[in-house]
Amino acid sequence: MMNWKKTAFSYLIWFLYTILTGVGLFIVTEGICAAAGLGDYMGIVSAVGYVAVAGGMAFGLHRFTVSCASYTEEKRVHFTVLGALLAVALFAVGFFLRLQGISGAEHSSSVYYEAAKVTEGQSIPQTVHGAVYFYVRLLHVVFRLLGNYASAGIWVQIVLQMAASLLLFLVVKRSAGLAASLVVLGFCMCAPFMVQSSLALSPQMLYFFLLTVAVSFMEAGYRDRKVKDGEEEKGKTPGLSLNVCFFTGVLAALCCYVDILGISLLLAAVGGVFCHRENAVSAGRKAAGALLCVAGAAAAFAVCIFLDAGMSGKTVQGVAFAWLSLYRPDGFQLPASAGVSGSVIENCLLFGIMAFGIFSFWFEKGKERISAGVLAACGIMAAGCFGIFTEEMPGFFFLYLAFVVLAGIGFGQCFHAKPVKQRETPVAEEKPDWEILIESKEEEQRKKEQPEGTEKKQVQFLENPLPLPKKHVKRIMDYSLPPEQKENDDFDIPVAEDDDFDI
Repeated sequence: MMNWKKTAFSYLIWFLYTILTGVGLFIVTEGICAAAGLGDYMGIVSAVGYVAVAGGMAFGLHRFTVSCASYTEEKRVHFTVLGALLAVALFAVGFFLRLQGISGAEHSSSVYYEAAKVTEGQSIPQTVHGAVYFYVRLLHVVFRLLGNYASAGIWVQIVLQMAASLLLFLVVKRSAGLAASLVVLGFCMCAPFMVQSSLALSPQMLYFFLLTVAVSFMEAGYRDRKVKDGEEEKGKTPGLSLNVCFFTGVLAALCCYVDILGISLLLAAVGGVFCHRENAVSAGRKAAGALLCVAGAAAAFAVCIFLDAGMSGKTVQGVAFAWLSLYRPDGFQLPASAGVSGSVIENCLLFGIMAFGIFSFWFEKGKERISAGVLAACGIMAAGCFGIFTEEMPGFFFLYLAFVVLAGIGFGQCFHAKPVKQRETPVAEEKPDWEILIESKEEEQRKKEQPEGTEKKQVQFLENPLPLPKKHVKRIMDYSLPPEQKENDDFDIPVAEDDDFDI
């Protein structure tokens, strides 16, 4: 579910994906044709026709997406809101389907109910399988709080599955897009196989929840982020934190100790170190991240063994040998069935949507997203053939989930298109309102003075025949009276007191 750079290995993965999809479609169509009384060759013809129709639809969806790639931000928000409403509707439908099946599931007996119910003098049995032990512990706590009701255990199943489906929806949405996540959520909520799995007590639902929590942390740790230099953001550049690498290895080891299926999570954690963009992270840092991931997994696995030995009162060698004996291969044997109890229509729809991925793989030149899902599916099938899985967790449920995720990614890749770059127009400087008002008034006055349809004549000025004005020079009053007159400069003439000339 991570974005990888296409290499020669990516095309080998696509070849394996095509074989898985083709074989799955052939098995489904052959069963339909056999039920209808048709020959085996009609199964091959039907599968080929199904793939051809899916290819045409995939190219049509991609062409439509390319033509609409220049949507404005407002329209993109509308599509996001529509997708959110559809997700809420799928959750509501899934909850309603499970609510209808609770009444029939309450009366079914289960060994997990007998092992977890609260009775006098009963204790939780110690089992080597970690998933079974923790699941019985969880049910025992629920029965102690709510009573020995089978419906309480069923509700635990439903809550675990719906919470895990929500986390899986968010992970697929961030890594593969909204369309892919809606397909995954649709199968998780509405598929008959998923509904039946939530109504039967099994440690698979608890492990499903633990896996999705671990994958969510891994995806958040490896996700590309904006790196800040001081206070300014330099742009979106992926980084690789060595602490994250070590922590993802620890999570993978914890899941692996609970059940052997966690090895696939460890492989994904190591592979996620190398899925960063080219030249974004140095090769030395990637190698250091991979080593730290493996070291964290080894250290966490050793800690789990020591804790298990201390809590159970057994030796460390005994606990390690018991874990290895639990998952020891029993020899190669092809499984009698795929383990999926869904209807024929459900399986036909699943592999039919996976057929979109055969063609959508080529729509993006530099990216591919199916490596983790294909490797996980192949690993689960190989482990099932060698008898590594236990009866409590046969692995078919997680194989179904791998196919569901691949179907969502294959369908979602049809909607990936680069937006058309538009020419950047220079932004004019904003003028104040008073200046805009004056310019508009001047334009109106100019239109009134000049009738429409007439051109304004250019005015030609004559040359000035007069000389240009001289520069003004300030004059200074530097003249003075003759010296002989300075003695008679007294103009204050004395006047008698009885002089009345001004009357």
